Amino acid sequence: MILHAQLSSTLVHGAFVQGRDGIYCTPMLSSASDQDAERALREGVAAVQVDNYLDTIAKNHSIPVMDHEVDRFLDSMPNGALILDIGGCWGWHWRRLAATRPDIGVLIVDFVRANLSHAQKVLGSLVGTQIALMHADATALPFADGDTTVPGFDGVWTVQVFQHIPDFACACREARRVLKSGGRFANFSLHATPLNRMVYRLLGKPFHTEGLVKNVFFLNRANEVQKQIVADIFGQEKVTDRYTECLFHPDLKLDFSGRFGSSFGQLDARLGELTWLGRWIARQRSFETTKS
Repeated sequence: MILHAQLSSTLVHGAFVQGRDGIYCTPMLSSASDQDAERALREGVAAVQVDNYLDTIAKNHSIPVMDHEVDRFLDSMPNGALILDIGGCWGWHWRRLAATRPDIGVLIVDFVRANLSHAQKVLGSLVGTQIALMHADATALPFADGDTTVPGFDGVWTVQVFQHIPDFACACREARRVLKSGGRFANFSLHATPLNRMVYRLLGKPFHTEGLVKNVFFLNRANEVQKQIVADIFGQEKVTDRYTECLFHPDLKLDFSGRFGSSFGQLDARLGELTWLGRWIARQRSFETTKS
């Protein structure tokens, strides 16, 4: 198998070691205690055997919506581009890559190694050709600066990851650092949805927006402070808001639109263009910008 050229160059330049399991290693992962609960949760989830990956994913993400968002992101990438997926977990966003953009390479990093073992099963022969997997930390990415002589990344993609990192600014600085000038950044997080807040209030349940969920994980939903941090770090006056998963709310038991091929999911993907609606009912909010 021949690995994507830019992907191969990045791995060779960094002298990364590939383990027997096919996953690349980094010298040291962050041991920050503020991520202990999150790591324990993710390792517990990763230890579970999965019979049907797409069925499992559809309970937590809308596959039609995110397939649409991936295609939008890929459309913004130049020929032969290299994308870094931070916290890519099972890697399912890229399962159609050979059919949609056979010229593009993706490096998936995740701080739970077992997640990447699942990604190997989901992605199959894409691993080792267009995709490589690496055990690494979002707050200490082991790559050279994107504007050095070593090819940097043309895009950084991350879905519901930075919302769990207490030092959001650090994660954004690292993302910007490894991007080329003009490289595209897309960060999806859970939205502090007015609709959900209202439903939770009617049910007498707390709606968590920011901070540590005791003994579970840290969660900070997308907000205006984060948007300004992204603008400041990336040197851009304009950061684009996008609201997605309007019909998909698994916390409210509304997950019928998440399944692959769902007609409601296809409708939901199109609703992402209606910002005025998404502000009120969307489950996700994303920030998109470029590196100046």
